[in-house]
Amino acid sequence: MNAITTMRLVRGAGGETRHVPTPYIPPARGAKTKKRHAPDPIKTNGETAAEELRLLLERLERLHEERDGISGDIADVIAEAKGRGFSGKTLEAIRKIRKKAKEEFQEEEAILELYMQNLGML
Repeated sequence: MNAITTMRLVRGAGGETRHVPTPYIPPARGAKTKKRHAPDPIKTNGETAAEELRLLLERLERLHEERDGISGDIADVIAEAKGRGFSGKTLEAIRKIRKKAKEEFQEEEAILELYMQNLGML
């Protein structure tokens, strides 16, 4: 039986990768093949990867807690505005407009007005 040459990726000592020709001999008929899967980075890198993973998860959890707190603060401000007779939706619309450059807002308003005129809404 003839062996087929394939290329496999090999990582050198300096971290560089290169393709190396490797002989490939297909398994015999009926032979079971091993399933390939990606190695577990925590098991292959040991304690360093586990510590890095733990730190990333803690950062993510802190950020989610901060976001939840800020979302609550935003809801409180909108509720206060509504209590004083202002529209929460209108406040949010004005906030979005204030984030934009004046020229960008004017262009969007002109396009909106044009569309509304064409639809007979103005």
